[in-house]
Amino acid sequence: MSQIPVVQILGIKISVIDQPLLLAEIGQYAAHGKIALVNNVNVHACNLAYEQPVFHSILNASEIVFCDGFGVKLGAWMMGKKLGQRMTPPDWIDELFLLCAEKGYSVFFVGDTKEVVERFAGQVQQRHPELKIAGWHHGFFECHGSESDGVVDMVSDSGADIIITGMGMPRQELWAWEAKSKVNKGVFIATGALFRWYTGIEQRAQKWVTDCGLEWLARLVTHPRTLFQRYVVGIPLFFFRIVFGRRNG
Repeated sequence: MSQIPVVQILGIKISVIDQPLLLAEIGQYAAHGKIALVNNVNVHACNLAYEQPVFHSILNASEIVFCDGFGVKLGAWMMGKKLGQRMTPPDWIDELFLLCAEKGYSVFFVGDTKEVVERFAGQVQQRHPELKIAGWHHGFFECHGSESDGVVDMVSDSGADIIITGMGMPRQELWAWEAKSKVNKGVFIATGALFRWYTGIEQRAQKWVTDCGLEWLARLVTHPRTLFQRYVVGIPLFFFRIVFGRRNG
């Protein structure tokens, strides 16, 4: 595993990394049977971390935190810092599955509803018949206590090398943080709404929109009520915090 350089944005250590190195690092952790947290940050994540010390600490204790938002890259530029490639899991997850199939790494999926995660697992297996899927479980369980312990035991007993979570932020990160001390191995990768995007239950914006950094606007148009606070309030708040932070050292 490489010593990946980091830059700090609002006190969050973000890895300066591109897609080939990200996949290589995940593969190295899996190959050596290591336990690792691979998380990502966008503007929403930075705001949550700013307001929630526990989430902030988890991100800074993660082995890799990659950039998944053009807003974060812009914020870094405003601070005179340069981040690595902006990456979002739907764009590279199939490449990870190809790597896992080639190297024999097994994967476990945790997240969303029972129907969605089963559909996701089925489609992944159809696209990647050589991939070892160790199991899957829905994400609607208490993240603390016996119910969570049961899911962790299932993951651990499966012998999965990579655990892909899709429970939303910061729930997926909090669960992985607690689970990592109870498994023998496993790379936990937070992927948010990946399961729904992969299966087509929710449609992503066209590629030119995502490449221009306007995916947030497309999502806001689709889900105005649920995402109003995150984007209409959250984006200006993030940049206010960036500017305020610069003026105060």
